[in-house]
Amino acid sequence: MTTGGGPYGAVRYEVASEPVYFGHCHFRACRRASGAGHSTYVDVPRPAMTVRGETQSYAQPGGSGLPAARPFCPVYGSQLFGACEIAADMATFYAGTLDDPSAIRPDAAINVRSRQPWGCVAGDLAEFEDRPPGAGA
Repeated sequence: MTTGGGPYGAVRYEVASEPVYFGHCHFRACRRASGAGHSTYVDVPRPAMTVRGETQSYAQPGGSGLPAARPFCPVYGSQLFGACEIAADMATFYAGTLDDPSAIRPDAAINVRSRQPWGCVAGDLAEFEDRPPGAGA
């Protein structure tokens, strides 16, 4: 089981299945949500994810142009996870919210067409101009 949550425990989540995909996203909205040169995220089956605590959400166009919801902790304002219409059966949570982020081994970097020159990620990852098959927001 994978667990995580906001910085002070107001929102917690559990995932009762193995993650489907790990990656770095360079899409502009993802960079802005993370406050960094990319977001590192984990895709899981939405039915396997349980959230405890109140969240609020806003939506914006994802890389596909379809809406992507970005739930956050209303107490502390921290981004937690997301969901997008293009992959409605999946939930995406940010790797920094994991209780044990050392378990993350990204599969690829996506939306690299939006990557900034200073936003390169170390490692020998597959890169996709957009999204690879099976990837979330």
